[in-house]
Amino acid sequence: MAIIIHTDQPHLLLDKIYEAIDNKQAEKWSRTHDGRLTYGALLWRNEAFFKPEIWVNENELRFGLLKRKDRKHITTKLYTTFHAKLIEMLLYRFDRDFRSITATAAKTDPDQF
Repeated sequence: MAIIIHTDQPHLLLDKIYEAIDNKQAEKWSRTHDGRLTYGALLWRNEAFFKPEIWVNENELRFGLLKRKDRKHITTKLYTTFHAKLIEMLLYRFDRDFRSITATAAKTDPDQF
């Protein structure tokens, strides 16, 4: 259930994403002190997180889904909302910074749940 972004500059793209979040230009996204992203709409805030990882050899920026520690499972609705909102923000703000985005339907590195 990871998001895989194919880009020639994964480090730069991640920096741009963080900058947009910090400047409140990333449609309700926020980040934790350790760089994880969560969707900031009241209903979804801190229900799950995306942990970014840069895969240099593959020219990829990956976001692995992390469940909240007290959750036993990631629901389909939670997975769908988080993936849709992150992809929407990426397409809206950063469409010139990557070639493609893949959203996996099964657990994929770096998912942790």
